[in-house]
Amino acid sequence: MSSSCPVAPATITTSLIVHTTHVERGRVHFRFHKRTATHLPNSFNPNVGKRIDLPEDGARFNPFPGTPCPNVPTLYTADTFQGAALESVFHEVEHVPSPTYFKCGLEEWGYSKLRTRRTLLVFELVNPRLRSLLVPGRSSSITEGELIHSPRSEYPHTRTWAQYLHDQLPTIDGLAWRPRLGGTGTAYVFFGDRCGGEFDIAASAIPIATGPGLGKISAIARAAGIVLIEA
Repeated sequence: MSSSCPVAPATITTSLIVHTTHVERGRVHFRFHKRTATHLPNSFNPNVGKRIDLPEDGARFNPFPGTPCPNVPTLYTADTFQGAALESVFHEVEHVPSPTYFKCGLEEWGYSKLRTRRTLLVFELVNPRLRSLLVPGRSSSITEGELIHSPRSEYPHTRTWAQYLHDQLPTIDGLAWRPRLGGTGTAYVFFGDRCGGEFDIAASAIPIATGPGLGKISAIARAAGIVLIEA
């Protein structure tokens, strides 16, 4: 696995032929969010004022510039509760034996259930699909490890790849990948200029620090080898 992600092509010269995947209409998605958030659970992050070149100015696949918006709006989800939790609540957990997570950190998180209004088209960031994406200056293709398992310092490069795919594949609604920490399900980032308004709210603002939510998140932590500890 590479420790860094190569930069995507700066310009598009030819049409890319890739295999895409459908996400069926009516599929339930899970989205974790901070409980202090004031936006609706199905709203897209506008990424206003964010810079693609600053690692701390967003997530792995946002922000990146687009037209007509200064930055393309994005929405992260997963099709399982476990996948969504691993890609949000536990996203910063290191890949080391028995990592710890302060239990009090759960208090700032809640989750919502969203449902797709139409069938969406995504490109999967898995090695069989990525073989068609050649890296400038080398003979081999971009790999899943470089895009999904690279550290935060490489986010400007992974965002550049997201921008490249967004621009090169004008029919896709987003990208899909396997959660970095494992588990079941698929994680997604959807592009608001392609499918904004295509998610209904099925349930919202469900806490995970108490009640059934705590039991579910504790089970996921145990399955991932993450130790919840008191502050």
